Amino acid sequence: MEESQSHQQGSGNEARGFGKQQTPSPYIIKAVASGLQLEDRAGVGGSSSSNTAKDTKPRRQSLSQRLGLQSLKIIGKDTGGDKGKTTSPVEYATTSSSPQSTVSLGKTEEIEEVGANKEEKDDVQRQASSLPKEHRVAEEEGGGGAAAAAAGDNDSGDDSQRQQKRPGSAKQRGVKVECVEMVGEDMYIGTSDGRIVHYTVATAELETNGAPERFEVSSVDLNLGGKKVEQMIAFPALSKLVVLCGSTVVFYRLPDLRPVPANVIPAIKGVSCIAYDERINNSKNNSNSNTRGAILCVARMRGVYIYRLTGELRLEQEIPMEHSVASICQYGGYVCLADTETYRILDLAKIRAAPGSDSGHLVLMPTQQPTTDPHTGRIIRPPRPRTLVVGPNEFMFLTSSGDRDTLGVIVTAMGEALRGTLQFSSYPKSITYDEPYVIAVFGGGQIEVFDTRMPDQTLVQTLFDEEDVAAGRPRRICTVSGFYLSTNVSRPEVLEDARDEREEAGEAAPISAADVFGSQKHWRREILGDNNPKAAENRAGRALSRFASTRIVVVAQDTAIYALAHPPQLVRVDALLLGEGRVEEAVDMVERAMAADPDSDPNLSDEAAYCFQVAGAVCFRNLLLDDALRYFKRGSLDPRALIHLFPDLVSYLGTLLVPLSRIPLAGGLRRALDDIGDAPQLAHTGAALIAGSDNEDGDIDRLRKTLAADVLELAQRYLEHCRTQMLGSSDHQMPFAPDSLPVIDTALVRLYAENEQDAKLRALVGATDNAVVSDLACKFLMDTGHYYHCSLLYKARTAGTKDDGSGSSARTKILDIWHRLLAGEWEDRRFGGFAEYLAYVRSASGDQHELLDEYRWLVDHGCIDASLQLLAMLSDESVASIDADHAIQATEQATETVINNTDALRTLVERLVSAAHPRAAHYTTYLVKAYVRQIRDYYADGAPDDDAATVLERAAIAERDSFACAQASDLALTFRTYLRSMRESNEGTRLRVLLIDTLLCANSQAVEGSYDARQTLDYVADVGAADLLMLERAILLVVLGQIDSAVDLLVNKLGDYAEAELLLLPPLPSILSAAGQPDISSGASSSSFSLFHLCPATTPSAASSRPDNVRKLLAIYLELGHSGHDEIAVRLVSRLLDRHRDLLTDSPSSVLASLPAHWPYSVAEPFALHSLRRAARRERESAVVRSLRESLTFDAKTELAAETRAAGAILLDYSQTCATCKKLLGSSAFVFEPDTEQVKHISCT
Repeated sequence: MEESQSHQQGSGNEARGFGKQQTPSPYIIKAVASGLQLEDRAGVGGSSSSNTAKDTKPRRQSLSQRLGLQSLKIIGKDTGGDKGKTTSPVEYATTSSSPQSTVSLGKTEEIEEVGANKEEKDDVQRQASSLPKEHRVAEEEGGGGAAAAAAGDNDSGDDSQRQQKRPGSAKQRGVKVECVEMVGEDMYIGTSDGRIVHYTVATAELETNGAPERFEVSSVDLNLGGKKVEQMIAFPALSKLVVLCGSTVVFYRLPDLRPVPANVIPAIKGVSCIAYDERINNSKNNSNSNTRGAILCVARMRGVYIYRLTGELRLEQEIPMEHSVASICQYGGYVCLADTETYRILDLAKIRAAPGSDSGHLVLMPTQQPTTDPHTGRIIRPPRPRTLVVGPNEFMFLTSSGDRDTLGVIVTAMGEALRGTLQFSSYPKSITYDEPYVIAVFGGGQIEVFDTRMPDQTLVQTLFDEEDVAAGRPRRICTVSGFYLSTNVSRPEVLEDARDEREEAGEAAPISAADVFGSQKHWRREILGDNNPKAAENRAGRALSRFASTRIVVVAQDTAIYALAHPPQLVRVDALLLGEGRVEEAVDMVERAMAADPDSDPNLSDEAAYCFQVAGAVCFRNLLLDDALRYFKRGSLDPRALIHLFPDLVSYLGTLLVPLSRIPLAGGLRRALDDIGDAPQLAHTGAALIAGSDNEDGDIDRLRKTLAADVLELAQRYLEHCRTQMLGSSDHQMPFAPDSLPVIDTALVRLYAENEQDAKLRALVGATDNAVVSDLACKFLMDTGHYYHCSLLYKARTAGTKDDGSGSSARTKILDIWHRLLAGEWEDRRFGGFAEYLAYVRSASGDQHELLDEYRWLVDHGCIDASLQLLAMLSDESVASIDADHAIQATEQATETVINNTDALRTLVERLVSAAHPRAAHYTTYLVKAYVRQIRDYYADGAPDDDAATVLERAAIAERDSFACAQASDLALTFRTYLRSMRESNEGTRLRVLLIDTLLCANSQAVEGSYDARQTLDYVADVGAADLLMLERAILLVVLGQIDSAVDLLVNKLGDYAEAELLLLPPLPSILSAAGQPDISSGASSSSFSLFHLCPATTPSAASSRPDNVRKLLAIYLELGHSGHDEIAVRLVSRLLDRHRDLLTDSPSSVLASLPAHWPYSVAEPFALHSLRRAARRERESAVVRSLRESLTFDAKTELAAETRAAGAILLDYSQTCATCKKLLGSSAFVFEPDTEQVKHISCT
């Protein structure tokens, strides 16, 4: 509901139109100044100041004065000493006793005394109606002209000059306010006698009565013949004030009103109206005009001039006009004006491009012209045309066919009417635009506000109703640079609330401002600022503020000024939230206010934050938890304040959480939180209200639990949000108090633990940058069985500490907790067990003494697998110092599976061997025996000793039969490879693979710590596993050097022919690849060890023994055929002859002869063919060699014969013998060797 907006006087002024409304009005009115004494008094100068806040009651007028009879008499005189006399402003101010008055341009002109009551007004009207007609006409001609001059509608400078000469004019009735300009706390008033009066005005508070205190600073006479000041435009960024007075534009400096020297900026004369480029905001906070300057548009005579005002005035463009300009406005490159003939829009760019042409002139429509009254014959002058800017490149002009039919037409710079047309009840006396509203003052005194955003240009507010007009009629509306109004929402309210709560709590001293604001700079976000002009000025760019920044002032009566401002958004929102609980409307208002302000701070303002915080509290109270969380996040509510709503958390945090009275909160928010009180209790009570009386108790209980969980979830999610914000901010940009982070983290520990959110709890307590208070959190975690998370918190405290003992205490606590968990004293499923324990020990401690202590603890508690992993971290010196017998005994007694036991024992022994333990060989033999014993026990399957041998024999036979079946398709298959392929089928096979690998690797030349082969072989026989462990026995026999026994065992007992070949012959690639890859549990691969590698050093080398070993295998295979195994013997002999035929070429015939006659020829065919081909190849090679030798001999003999002939005559006797064969030469042919001087038979050379 819209409240009445009234006019106030003196100390009784109040801001009306403000309050809790269902549809808040766009504007409120606040008195800025009233009862101004504007007469030019002696003693008021440039630097003098006087307090003029007190109002002076005007002297009462006589009835004749109120009726205007004295003026009528003066007007009716044709001669007189006063006719044509001009009274100076000083003389008039000191001699005139005319009261202050307000004049309006209605059909009936009235002159009212200030303060006159209704009875006196009625009396005046009755007596005025009884006057003769000529008196009333004279009154209209005299008093009406004065009224029009006071309104500034259609008066020029000549009218003002005539006004001074007329008896009964406004000059004689007192100096009036003609225009106003305000820059922050500085107010500049242009008077009707050609002066500018400078006041400083305190910030007006909307809730207080009366106008703010003001002080007159200076008064400047423009010295322009006492003509009224028609218009003032302030440019605070340029420190300039542009004044239009008496058709002259002059320039003054701000704020001291010193005139700008004429040699810097000269005055502009012959001016009808001025405007400025409204594209550049001339508010005090605008910095663009400081560098770019301001654009001033001046209408002179019959031309429009565009100036740029910076430190000087520079003419940028001149546009000639055919008619005088009456109204003008500018936005960017377009000027909208009204001359005596038409409304038009000037395109400055087009005119500049084509000067002298009509290009760039867009004529809109004709202006209203004077008419003649058909009854009186008088010429009726139309109202002065009006133009104004109503948006970017949009203008409005007024057109009227009479007082009752006036339209406001809005067009673009192209002349297009895209928006609706405003319809006024009469022609506006004064009009302005304040986005998005058009505000018009009418002759009747009322002010109407139209919303241009609506399609029908709706009238949304009417100010100054009939009662208000009777008290003081508005005359003019002005647009100023900027003025601020504030509310009482301030720090004193916050401090008062905090003080009251602290005193109620029984604390000794009340809270002080220093306590709250002394060193906590981050708290400034959470408290609304001071009520002072500087604070208001600094917040001018904020979208939502408790300050009402206004640029509209209203001149009412002759000496009263009112601010017309939008109600502060903060107050409107606060009323919707706290007064009516209408959250959605309030939030929508906040968001629209922030979105509509292009200069708003990117960071959330204090006022907007307050609104969102209160909105969240209201939603919380109504159990709208998702909305509450969203608003708390947007408003950055202090998380400590939210925690105070949960008594369990408050008790848990203890002294870590500061009292609520010490947390700085705005008073409204504090009251909203008090309404919530206990959040869990709110959920409990709300469940019954939501469920209603028709539901059963069980349903209500379930709803209570759900709401209680939801309330805790809200607290958790908001605390998580606050933690993220604080960790992502630098120290000087903390959104909350630095001591809030420990409170948040410690509270989250409890919330996570209670809700069993293990992943989040682990991430929090395990983070090295967490701020959890360990004493509080660990006590709660231990009491609630979260032992593992408690240890993680200690672990995070030791992360990054140097090895100086600072983290030893925390490590001791961690290991103590984990020891209890590993030993089963405590239970916590979240603990990672030995893997996590070992990883921590490995990374957190490099001390061998500590590792030894942990190893001994693990061994003592039967944690064999973990102890072995820790054993790998011990140095060789530490391993050599352990009690190996106790470790082995504990390993055997461990309650794990058999396989794990053997693996553990093997790992332990291997580590002892690698560390050069003094008893390494003993422990290796012990390990081998353990394997043998466990294999025997597995296959015996618990059978009595008498039956064990039979069971083992059957198992051995079954195993050999299974191997024979597999060997039938692949003679290269060894028993080792077969066992490896079957290792996953049963535990016994896996144990045998481990035993074989140990036997092959432990006693090889590459590994130290060999076992005792003889003792092991005897142990195999003693336990009755000789038939089962034939391959193992063969390996032991090879180690002992009994090769033939091993081969006999492999071939005749086990049938492992491929293994026999690996033993007797060097490993061939084909056989080696068939052996496959053994288990590498000990780190050494048994695939690189054939049985031949285990032979003693005295065994003949492989190269020398290969032919004999081939013959030995051939004999064994042939004997196998004689014993009735012809099929396998044929395959083995054929394979042997084919693979090793090169080793049997010395006597192929004997080999062929040894083959049984009944065997198929295909067995020997490849070998025979190979032997024949080899013999033929040898024969051919011999023939070639002989031929070569004969050729070489013949060549040598021919050469010696030639040398003999060359030697000349050789004397021989019959007794000469051959030097080679020693026989007589006789008559045989001979040769002489010059080098040796020997004579030889030619056949002996």
